[in-house]
Amino acid sequence: MTKQDFIEKLRFALNGKVSANVVSENIQYYEDYINTEIRKGKSEEEVLAALGDPRLIARTIITTSAQADNTDAGEYREYGRATEPRGHERKRMPVWMWLVLGMLIVVLIFSAVVSLLSFLWPILVPMIIIMAVMGVVKFFRDWMN
Repeated sequence: MTKQDFIEKLRFALNGKVSANVVSENIQYYEDYINTEIRKGKSEEEVLAALGDPRLIARTIITTSAQADNTDAGEYREYGRATEPRGHERKRMPVWMWLVLGMLIVVLIFSAVVSLLSFLWPILVPMIIIMAVMGVVKFFRDWMN
């Protein structure tokens, strides 16, 4: 099947079952999708095989469109391929909340490092002193030779 065959079968399966606007939106979407995937390097056959049967896609679009028509006006927005309830969009966190979260993470990491160092302090101090003394001794031994 070619891209043109796929588009025609999809158009034929949708005509008369959904509004002309839904048909044109979906035809445009699938043409753009196929073209984009081909530009990415896939062959037309690979893209069409991944999409599957255009009649099955049409049936999904028809079902989704019918469900959107059965809801109260304004409750759902139509995207042609799927519907999403109003008020259920993803909310973005404000910048100040990201800053507070970042500062909290920095404080937690800092406190973990300080706690670890305070636990290891009785071990680290003698080791540092011993290493310093050994370094001084080695320096003088090398200097004398």
